[in-house]
Amino acid sequence: MSDSEIRMEYWPIDSIVPYELNSKKHDKEQVGKIATSIQRFGFDQPIVVDKDGVIIKGHGRRLACIQLGLRVVPVLVRADLTAEQVKAARVADNRAAVGDIDTAMLKLELEGIDLDDLRGIFDDKELEFLDADMTEMSEDAFADDLDQALAAQDVATQEKMQVAADKRVPIAKALGFKDIAGADLIYVNRLMAQLEAQYGARGEGAFVGFVKSLVGDKS
Repeated sequence: MSDSEIRMEYWPIDSIVPYELNSKKHDKEQVGKIATSIQRFGFDQPIVVDKDGVIIKGHGRRLACIQLGLRVVPVLVRADLTAEQVKAARVADNRAAVGDIDTAMLKLELEGIDLDDLRGIFDDKELEFLDADMTEMSEDAFADDLDQALAAQDVATQEKMQVAADKRVPIAKALGFKDIAGADLIYVNRLMAQLEAQYGARGEGAFVGFVKSLVGDKS
């Protein structure tokens, strides 16, 4: 495995692609709490993406970044993972987030924390609970909030995904170069003529059809 297969980079937030079948849902309240945490303590957990820039871990962090108006964010690129491993990583991450709370350990952790630092991340009811008798802490106090956070996907995410899908992108950005040598133009013209004849479409339609066939996309 080379270092280039796992790399830390800084990406424009618009370049990060949400996974359309993401099973972990984030409502506005939870996104707001994530945003408050990032604003207060810094962005120390990157958004993890696959080789195509699709999110593996960090859908909530992406939405929080958009809410905060962040234009560039830290991204961990996992180009080393296969498509199957990417799916497994998503499922594992979502499952790991839904776990039981060790109330005894949480009590010890909270003893040295100013609860005002958690305001905006926990709601007032939760803060009152945390400030109460910790020896009687109930795991159920956190369950309602978690269930609510996972109850509904933010509609804005779907809208942004659709806007991104419909947005026209300059071909130079897609290909990674803006021009070619004049001597090579004849070969490109010949290729396009062959593709147009093969796919029964002109220009863009023929080219995109060819590219999809190369990557195994049947759509």
